[in-house]
Amino acid sequence: MICIACGTEKETLAKSHVVPNFIRKRLTGEVRENGSKKFSFNWVDRKDLPKQDLPKPNLMCEKCDNDLGARVENGIAPLLMPSRVDVQEEWDKLEIFPHKINDVFDEPLTLGVYNHPLRDQWRLEKFALSVAWRALHDLSKNGELFSSEFLGSARGSDINKTVVSHLFYNDVLPDPYYTLGSTCNASIYYWSPSTVAFITNKDDEMPFAWAELAEGGEFLGVAVIFAYWVIVWPLFEYEDSQYSAKLKRLNKACFLDWIGQVNNQLST
Repeated sequence: MICIACGTEKETLAKSHVVPNFIRKRLTGEVRENGSKKFSFNWVDRKDLPKQDLPKPNLMCEKCDNDLGARVENGIAPLLMPSRVDVQEEWDKLEIFPHKINDVFDEPLTLGVYNHPLRDQWRLEKFALSVAWRALHDLSKNGELFSSEFLGSARGSDINKTVVSHLFYNDVLPDPYYTLGSTCNASIYYWSPSTVAFITNKDDEMPFAWAELAEGGEFLGVAVIFAYWVIVWPLFEYEDSQYSAKLKRLNKACFLDWIGQVNNQLST
């Protein structure tokens, strides 16, 4: 078994959370007056998992898994959410601003984006990339066609090495990634509890899922939804004149097609 970070072959790999466990722990920390937990978690397409667990695929060796947690995840929780997640006034203190995404629906789709001081914003974006990167590898290990072909290509291999260097050694990401006609940055969006309730059809349940996004046989990127957030990582190849059009296709594949499928699955 080969670690996706260091590339070393190991007899066993650690059980790595794609979405770090602190997300689940902080959100399930809410307790009702009767003592029961407020939220349960619904992992799409995995009815075998208990409501308070998330998938833990074998992705990295124990050292790399621990290193990623120490380098990327420590201190991220307060950048994403308040300690008292059931108090709206605490959410209002976070630097979250509306961001409109066009060409998905007839009206612009408004999601929240974070605007922390530069160093904290950089750390949050690095965290988002680490989640999307793990999701990409999990999809590939599960035999998803586009993810497997991407990581097996020269461009995908080069992007993967660049991301590993950034996550584990703090190397600066090229932005935009002109040399490969791609970008290594992932975007993280916040959506309201009402949106979550619309997706799960329940006001006390949160969705967790990730998927590769493609259209017309072209791999566009990877998306991850977890509780109040969605991460979108563009992985399409482009020339400058094509970027806007391909980004619109990616957003539509994510927010209309895929999330619509998730909603349908959770409705049955």
